[in-house]
Amino acid sequence: MKIPVFFGEVDLSSFIDEITSLDRGIGPSTTIESKSFGEAGNAFVSSTNEEALIKMSFFIKSNVIEKRRGLAGVLNTKVPRKLVFGDEPNLFYYAIPQGDKSFDDKKTYGTGTITFQITDGVAHNNSLDSVVAKVDSNGILAMDIDYKGTEKTPLTLTIHNNAETGFLGAIGMHGDENTFLTQLGYVDEADGEIREKAQIIIGKDGGVFSNWTDATTFYENQEKAIVAKMPVTTAYGGWMGGIPADAKKSGTKKWFGTAKELILPNPIESAYLWGRAWFETGKMGQTGQWTLAYVDENNIFVAGMAISKGDKNGNSATVYFLINEGAGTKIYKSIPLTPSYWLPPNPYGSQARNENRNMFDLRKEGEKITFFWNGGYHSVNVPFLKGKKVKRVQFYTGQYADRTPQQAVPNMGLRDVLVADLKSQYWENLPNRFSAGSDVIITKENGMNMIYRDGIPTLEDFITGSNFPYLVPGNNHIEFPYSPFTTVPPTITGTYEKRFV
Repeated sequence: MKIPVFFGEVDLSSFIDEITSLDRGIGPSTTIESKSFGEAGNAFVSSTNEEALIKMSFFIKSNVIEKRRGLAGVLNTKVPRKLVFGDEPNLFYYAIPQGDKSFDDKKTYGTGTITFQITDGVAHNNSLDSVVAKVDSNGILAMDIDYKGTEKTPLTLTIHNNAETGFLGAIGMHGDENTFLTQLGYVDEADGEIREKAQIIIGKDGGVFSNWTDATTFYENQEKAIVAKMPVTTAYGGWMGGIPADAKKSGTKKWFGTAKELILPNPIESAYLWGRAWFETGKMGQTGQWTLAYVDENNIFVAGMAISKGDKNGNSATVYFLINEGAGTKIYKSIPLTPSYWLPPNPYGSQARNENRNMFDLRKEGEKITFFWNGGYHSVNVPFLKGKKVKRVQFYTGQYADRTPQQAVPNMGLRDVLVADLKSQYWENLPNRFSAGSDVIITKENGMNMIYRDGIPTLEDFITGSNFPYLVPGNNHIEFPYSPFTTVPPTITGTYEKRFV
């Protein structure tokens, strides 16, 4: 076969007249670890891809001695070099000849076989792809990459800081899976005293609510009676929330409904929650109550968000930001809402859901509570909450006691809840870590993770517990948080090569 082959940028056709066989295999070899369980057979534990091998047999029909010695010189290398085949001109392998390089010298012609070891087991694309992050309608700096390779690949991030910032982050998501969390610097560098490191405690549920359990008491307001199990549906990716048609009111309680709760493995003082909400009427006069709440170790309400519709004639509702100053639930802020299908006016309606714009978050940092609403943040300091630790996340959907389930808002739901611990630590006053005009590169070089700040390699900005960014085959969504005091978002470019097994 006549296929050009280049090794270390040298065209081997100068020495080889014909390739008689070429075996590139189907991906690298795989080592499987399993564990025996008696007569029941073996259980799978893990699998590891090893190096790949490419075997090439060839024929030399003239000037045998000269070509054999020239080929030997090209193949004499102590390190892997690029190997390119002409039928795949856009791909290359990092290869090194392995073992004996056999050659049968017949004086007037010769045959031989070369086995190349592909140390990383993959083929690399000659060209790089790049994507620039953009600020979406919710004010979040993000990028989406549809990665067409078949093996995960490092993602190089080039960051130009248009304004000073104390920290830079990158959060990778692939469907309902959290792929990586990268953090440089400390979240709360603004006051120069408290720094925080993000750690995901519970990843997005992805419409499967196995981490949630049925609640028996709703601690934000026990007038919200729990009288039935909360419905769960697989529609629209999976949602939980609503009121069964046969639910009945409970005594003199003001509301009746359903509730679930997420019990955290350990109480956390600095808590962050991200999720997707749905609150949408089907016709005028429907009523209902949607509430999400943080609860501490002693079942004391901490903070939360509620959407309430008591309008029995029209389509007016209210979003409430709730806090506890020591005497139970208090409304910090109320925002009028029209719970229609459309966006605007409803960030939690079907149009927002269909366009992936129905997100919200709730943050507790010591005594500071921060709520997200429709692209903006609202913060309040509550001294009573300093030292309070979140142990439960509770979610309630209900109806007013003087109404029926058939008169309730039909779409009251929650999904994709992610909970993170923003662990705080004391830090002395420092200038802002990343000044305006500075450049940061997060990359992988020769198999090593590297960070460059203004051209200087450094790992001092990398927060323990973080990992470096990468892409997996398919759709990858990446969000880039930065300090809240940063006036202009950084310019972030993601660059990657396609890899194939």
